[in-house]
Amino acid sequence: MINSVTIVGNIGQDPEIRYTAAGVPVASFNIAVNEIYTAKDGQKVRKVHWFKVTAFQRLAEIVGEYCTKGVKVGVHGQLQQRTWQDEEGFNRSIVEIRARELELLGGRNGYQSSPEGETPSERSSLFNEEDDIPF
Repeated sequence: MINSVTIVGNIGQDPEIRYTAAGVPVASFNIAVNEIYTAKDGQKVRKVHWFKVTAFQRLAEIVGEYCTKGVKVGVHGQLQQRTWQDEEGFNRSIVEIRARELELLGGRNGYQSSPEGETPSERSSLFNEEDDIPF
């Protein structure tokens, strides 16, 4: 089976960075993806689809460092379903993207600068979750 998804969109709000009990960084953020099409009546229709994304380990740290609200990113990962029971005892479920790769595509002004003042065209902007694995 293949479980792979790739989206390109804008980060909806600054990512939330937290740490597990074992100290593993986790970044949670939403990405807005625009869909524009022409309806049967000839009117242009614009829809915004929101996707919840979670990144772990070094990729989560990178998200916290370089990603802010409005920045355009490409995310490649897997769909993952989580289920839980809420305070009232109802079963809840959500499908989210577990990020494996992140590409910085630019900020609201068309670029995303790094602390060194470089833009993605001057440096590699593709980050892999596996970059941090020592084997």
